[in-house]
Amino acid sequence: MMNEGLRVEWLVAGLLVGSIVAALVARRAVTAFWTLRAMALTPTLSRRLSRWVKPRSYSDEEFFRADGAAEPWVERRQQGLARLASFLRARYPRCADWGDALRTSFSDLRFTDANRVPFPFARFMRDHFNQCAVVTASDGPRLQDLDGHWTLDVGGSYGVNVAGFARYKEWMARGLERVQDLGPVLGPLHPVVAENTTLLKSVSGLDEVSFHMSGTEAVMAAVRMARFNTRRKLIVCFAGAYHGWWDGVQPGLGSERSIDDCLTLKDLHEASLEAIRRRAGEIAGVLVNPVQSFHPNAPPPSDAILLTSGVRRTEDPSARYAEWLRRLRAVCDECDVPLIFDEVYTGFRLAPGGAQEYFGVAADMVVYGKTVAGGMPIGVVCGKKALMRRFDAERPMRIAYVVGTFSAHPVVMGAMNEFLRWVVEPSTAQLYTEMNERCAQWVQATNRRLLDAALPVRVVHLGTVWTVLFSEPGRYNWLLQYYLRAEGVTLSWVGTGRCLSSMDFTDKDYEALATKLVAAARAMKADAWWLSADEHPKREKNMRNRLVQDAFLSLVRVPRPLQTFYTEVMRRKKDDHHASHSNLTNQLFHIISSSVFLGCYALAFWDLTTAMWAGLARVQHAQQDPDPGRLLAHSRRPPPVSDRLDRRGHAIDRGRRRG
Repeated sequence: MMNEGLRVEWLVAGLLVGSIVAALVARRAVTAFWTLRAMALTPTLSRRLSRWVKPRSYSDEEFFRADGAAEPWVERRQQGLARLASFLRARYPRCADWGDALRTSFSDLRFTDANRVPFPFARFMRDHFNQCAVVTASDGPRLQDLDGHWTLDVGGSYGVNVAGFARYKEWMARGLERVQDLGPVLGPLHPVVAENTTLLKSVSGLDEVSFHMSGTEAVMAAVRMARFNTRRKLIVCFAGAYHGWWDGVQPGLGSERSIDDCLTLKDLHEASLEAIRRRAGEIAGVLVNPVQSFHPNAPPPSDAILLTSGVRRTEDPSARYAEWLRRLRAVCDECDVPLIFDEVYTGFRLAPGGAQEYFGVAADMVVYGKTVAGGMPIGVVCGKKALMRRFDAERPMRIAYVVGTFSAHPVVMGAMNEFLRWVVEPSTAQLYTEMNERCAQWVQATNRRLLDAALPVRVVHLGTVWTVLFSEPGRYNWLLQYYLRAEGVTLSWVGTGRCLSSMDFTDKDYEALATKLVAAARAMKADAWWLSADEHPKREKNMRNRLVQDAFLSLVRVPRPLQTFYTEVMRRKKDDHHASHSNLTNQLFHIISSSVFLGCYALAFWDLTTAMWAGLARVQHAQQDPDPGRLLAHSRRPPPVSDRLDRRGHAIDRGRRRG
């Protein structure tokens, strides 16, 4: 009896342990299921592909045929691009010489040059163009370059210029004057730091403030403090969002360090909310960049990735994204997970209170940068008291080092104080409203002009952040930045993907900008970079096939002679096809041949044997001479396939081309 009782007890214990293990496994499986549903796979796939993709540069001839355009359009493109290159060289010689002299010593310049256009086109553009912009003065939204020309600036100093350059000059000068008696004293704090802290708490609605020297550094600080104070390691971010160059929140391209403590989820996706609920015990914070409302689940729009028109898309951010942020806020509250807004870009641009005010959603931590220091370099973290501690009172050896030599630098604090005093004035809110309204009106008016001119270009905006979209398929949309340069418009190195307006844009400036944009687009269309469906039949199919071919050649290294041989054979095949089908006799024989096949299909229902023999006879004839009447069509001149190739697959004699 005793043994039997023990066996029962062991059986019950085994069942209990088994049930617990099964429950844990089931829970992990469910969590893994929701995580997989919510995960954005693009960052991981992009990293893996980056190890395999090799350089792929178009030859001078391939460059103009990337969309499969016919010869007349290719010739027009060649003439147009040569004319554009000649104009830019003549207009900006000193800027070009300055860039050439510095390029080998200044890696930042080489990086931006390498990332202006899609990489198959980059080699050709570097050989023929120099986009280096060197400026010496500003006046309103205009910049004076080294060659003495005034250009209209839509780069916006990467987001710094919200209030207009004149105000920043004033703030920087007054800020320096205020602290000049102290000089670059670091460690001891200038009294102005206290007022800046009070003003930032008022704007952010949060308890404490920490100063840093850049937006990237401030994001690093926010993430470290969130991990330290929650005792969790996982940070959630969303697909496509940029949070600075720190590899800890850069799961995709741009960093090669493998990271297992950053989970990238899909933006605006129900499964992401469920994944956060399921993994709440691991999550130190959910990091959001509100500018993603403009292009959710896509990286910052740059001309370097504009391989086709469909690559760049935007969404109306107002209602849908605000609702998404409210739901995200509710889930974070429910699960006791900190919500962190990266407002380095949107802070003090969308509204005086940044995205928190614009979307009506409060965060637990907010990161600021760009404009908040009145034109000086800055990074700021504002947060709830429980998230801003950097030491553990219960365990004195637990410390989070978040410090910096130049944090709260006197000159930075002086300029910041000037900006913050201005931004909290009641009248400033009206300036923001007027700025956003002027930009919205300009977008509407410009789109009407572009539509009336039958140009495949549209402009969309989020506040004063705007981007250029393309309404027709195209492989050369990125060229618009060069045509805009010729019209006197200065862009940042990301091109037409992210442009900015500011408070110093007047109605006259906006009118000039619209005129320049329309003129640049007209010139680009006149040079045959945008072809209609009538001008370029099967354009989408040709572009798709070329993209597939480019992707294959970037992954698999095909010897150059073989590539040349293949290109030449396909060109000649196309020439032969065109020649045979443009001849009236050939067209007649093709009609007869097709009619025979159609007759065979109908005859098969009555006399299958006769239909089969008639079809075989037609096939046999086609094999002997695929184009009936070819001899008649070609008798006057030799076909292009008679051209000879050398051992490397290069044409020795291209022969004459048929009309």
